[in-house]
Amino acid sequence: MPLGFQSGQALELPQRPSRSVFLLVGLLSIVALSILAVRIQVERHAALAARGEVIRSFARRVAVNDVLTGLVEAESAQRGFILTGAPAFLTPYAPARRSIAEALDRLGADYRTMPAQQAHLVELRYVVGAKLTEMDDVLARYRQGGLARARTRVEDQQGRTLMERARTLVAAIVADEGATLAAGVDRAGATRRHIDIILGVVLLLLILLVAAALLVGWRVGVERHKTEQQAWESLTRLRTIFASTTDALIILDSTGLIESVNAATDRLFGYARDELIGRDIGMLLDAAPGDAPLARRLGLSTEGTPARGQGVDRSARHKRGHIVPVDVSLARLPLAEGFHLIATLRDISERKAAERLKDEFISTVSHELRTPLTSVIGALGLLSGGAAGPLPEPALRLLTIAENNAQRLIRLINDILDIDRIGSGRIQLRSEPIDLPALARRAVDDAAGLAAPRGVGLRLDAHPVSRPALGDGDRLLQVLGNLLSNAIRFSPEGETVTLALREDGDRAVLEVADHGPGVPDAFRDRIFGRFAQSEAGAAIPGGTGLGLAISREIVHALGGEIEIDKDRARGACFRIALPLHARPIDADTARPRMLICEDDPDMATIIGDIIAGEGYEVEQCGSAREAQALARSGRFDGLVLDLRLPDANGLAAVRALRAEPTTRDLPIIVVSAFANSEGGTPVARALDVVDWLDKPVDRPRLLRALATAMRRAREDRPTLLHVDDDPDMLEVTALGLADRGRMLRATSLAAARALLASRTPDIVILDINLPDGSGLDLLPDLFAADGSPIPTIVYSATDLVPEMNQVFDAVLVKSRRSLTALSETIGAILDRQRARPREEEA
Repeated sequence: MPLGFQSGQALELPQRPSRSVFLLVGLLSIVALSILAVRIQVERHAALAARGEVIRSFARRVAVNDVLTGLVEAESAQRGFILTGAPAFLTPYAPARRSIAEALDRLGADYRTMPAQQAHLVELRYVVGAKLTEMDDVLARYRQGGLARARTRVEDQQGRTLMERARTLVAAIVADEGATLAAGVDRAGATRRHIDIILGVVLLLLILLVAAALLVGWRVGVERHKTEQQAWESLTRLRTIFASTTDALIILDSTGLIESVNAATDRLFGYARDELIGRDIGMLLDAAPGDAPLARRLGLSTEGTPARGQGVDRSARHKRGHIVPVDVSLARLPLAEGFHLIATLRDISERKAAERLKDEFISTVSHELRTPLTSVIGALGLLSGGAAGPLPEPALRLLTIAENNAQRLIRLINDILDIDRIGSGRIQLRSEPIDLPALARRAVDDAAGLAAPRGVGLRLDAHPVSRPALGDGDRLLQVLGNLLSNAIRFSPEGETVTLALREDGDRAVLEVADHGPGVPDAFRDRIFGRFAQSEAGAAIPGGTGLGLAISREIVHALGGEIEIDKDRARGACFRIALPLHARPIDADTARPRMLICEDDPDMATIIGDIIAGEGYEVEQCGSAREAQALARSGRFDGLVLDLRLPDANGLAAVRALRAEPTTRDLPIIVVSAFANSEGGTPVARALDVVDWLDKPVDRPRLLRALATAMRRAREDRPTLLHVDDDPDMLEVTALGLADRGRMLRATSLAAARALLASRTPDIVILDINLPDGSGLDLLPDLFAADGSPIPTIVYSATDLVPEMNQVFDAVLVKSRRSLTALSETIGAILDRQRARPREEEA
């Protein structure tokens, strides 16, 4: 049947004809002919044996007859001599006797294995001997007494009797030989018939084989013609498709050399066909150098999907030098000599232009609408609150209407922006532990303002969960807010909306249930679509049709599932299932660390509580010497320092920290009861401290200083993420690399992903053996927001296969390379990163 081009149809490489089948058929034919040949030879030998037996039987008959003939001749010679007395008559007598003896000897040899004939022959010997004796006696009498005396011996009739007996025995022997001859002739005839049959079978077999060969040859010729015709038609189709498609199609070998291109490739890149054949695909697309497989060099998989989290949108180079944005996908092409690749490049210039227009529109919507709407809502709120004086009741009602509709409009704008971010993959989700019961309580509290005016009650049924979820708490709160607001909108006055939380195995289940009209069956399958609203929903103001679509995308991005309960008899129930984290997140890897150096334990506790309440990990010390030693470890993101310390002046400690390379950029917040007397702000500028706070500490100002310190910690120093399951190795590496940058630490894949979700390190130091998987599983996450790969150094006790070395910036083995080598490698990578912007500016 003709080859098809249906989607999903798998084409298999044609298999070579089975050699074993041909060998088996040939072997069987040879064996059959050999058996027939052997059978013919056997029958031939049997025929020869039968013929020999016939000849021997005839010879024995002749020999028996020779005995009788010899007797007759001897007797005739005797009688002639007696009757005539002429000696000439006795001439044949002696030869006849010799021929008789010879014939008897021959018969004796032939009849040795024939008992019946042997018995006849014994008797015949006796009779012949007696007859010869009788004839000799007659001759002797004749010579002694003449004819009269010889006559007396003849007249006793003994000679005649013996002669008759001899004839009888010869006749019996001849008769037996006749039977033997007839049996031999029959056997010979049967053998001849067998040979004729076998020859007929052989002839028939040869005829069948020739006929089968002719039939197979004919069918092979017909099938070959059909196959060639189909191949020609398929090749014609493929050539036509290959030549007429608007996408650039490039056939490559496994190393990336171009073997064939279509006309669209010439049009897209401006090269003639001969200029591309035999060249590396790198002349059109940026590909990593080396001998690695092409898909890895291009950062793609052979199914067209990203290989390391990278999109398929690529920049190609035209012959004239300008950049052409293309969509790239690779597909494996199995051929007899091995796998080749088909690269499909689609010009997406128009799509990129449309995306730029959309982005500009979204930017305009974001800036030109959200900013004034925020001002409008703020102004309306101030007016409603009496900032401009008391207003009459009608005016307050109008302000409320305006404020509600402004809020509705800004929610619509926010939803549209969220949908755009989700669709383009630009939505950023944090990965941090979520206290689900606390989040559920907050969601109910936030929805209370919407439920109260409608007369709808809210109920929280939150059971404790043993482990936190891992994700973005604010986005999950947005999802619960959408579900609760929908439930409140559809609930009749006096009904209650319930938010329930329970633990189900390794998942947490959140359910939002109402007692409204429910969801029509016809609408359930598209309820999570964009701008999808049922007739009942469209009739109730306040909905945009985007909330559930956004909620589904957020829940899926958090690794969970959202669905509607289809078995609920009344109202609607939306169910969210989120995976619970396997174990508590290591605080060292999930939260920034602040060092508090304060000799007053009470004051240190107060400051520590304020900082810890904002999600920081806090450690305390009481002397300048301790502060300097801990700061040099590289484990801290900032330092809160009192100036009055028991072992040194705080300013001297700051100067010492600024003098060391490892602590030169450490953000420092000074807290002192004598700030004004020390010079305050001028000294702060001179020592490059974040802020100089008086005691008692102003909490808002301290929090602002913390935010500034964290921003500086992330901006001023390179960030190094070390992923290793050995805490001692993490500690030693942090101390050894403290002068290279700020060190983040993770002891598992989950902890590393949690950090990567909220920040982008400048360099990743990766161990291969981790408790929850291989460090190589982290590769799809090691990309910056712009799609560029994060420089990665493998620092492990495990050797990688040589092919994997091409993927990483460096591969160091713990037992072979020291921390100094690791530090030098990091320094070289950082130097390249610093040099790149200068080269681009030049």
